[in-house]
Amino acid sequence: MRDIDLTVPLESDTVAEIRAAWLEHLVLVFRCGEIGEEDQIRFAGYFGETVGARAKQRSDGGDRRLMLISNVRENGEPIGSLPDGELMFHSDSVFLEKPLMGALLYAEEIPSIGGNTLFANMYDAYDSLPDDMKARLNGLLATQVFDYETQVKTGRFDRSTAPHATHPAIRTHPETGRKALYVNRLMTEELVGVPAEENDELLQQLFSHAEARAHVYEHVWQVHDLVMWDNRCTQHARTDFPAAQRRLLRRVGIEGDRPF
Repeated sequence: MRDIDLTVPLESDTVAEIRAAWLEHLVLVFRCGEIGEEDQIRFAGYFGETVGARAKQRSDGGDRRLMLISNVRENGEPIGSLPDGELMFHSDSVFLEKPLMGALLYAEEIPSIGGNTLFANMYDAYDSLPDDMKARLNGLLATQVFDYETQVKTGRFDRSTAPHATHPAIRTHPETGRKALYVNRLMTEELVGVPAEENDELLQQLFSHAEARAHVYEHVWQVHDLVMWDNRCTQHARTDFPAAQRRLLRRVGIEGDRPF
């Protein structure tokens, strides 16, 4: 979206138009030029309560409602979260009882190549499931665990100490009423009540379906892009990028509700 000045307060009619576009398109890209932290927080606040990092707080004295996502290091330590490499598809904070409604990510520094963000449309993923699969998933719950797949790969998984929550495998969007597939490769541990020997095969099938390129928009970042996504009906992932090149983005989340 262009010709919207995010450095000043917006009229209510403009906010309503943006919200309608957000609900229709799921991901909005603003080529908004340079905006400050307070501008980003004010804009996010039109859509709900703002929230920053849930775990790692900022150490630079900046506003805690903003989370830094960066590989920039000071004294050998990253100044932000999620510093390096690619990230698997996931929904933000799905391991909490009330995951984020959405988020807004703004690019201050980007590498020359890579670090793209992939957004998968979970409405399309659900709609394109075979009818027998929809019937099988109807009413099932899924256990979502913080960074589950990474913990398993590194041998550190312990559900008793890992933040986790149980949500419907098929979520109904509270504003549009549409159904969305609500399992993801990074965070979903199991489908509750499905025999263990079937769980992994079924989940892998669903992950592959959710991540099919037909459902995915790939955002190639430009400096000063602001991207806003609906976390209730999308998943996102990140492509790899050169470790020696700086990447600095700032994210503000919008508080959500309990999925149903």
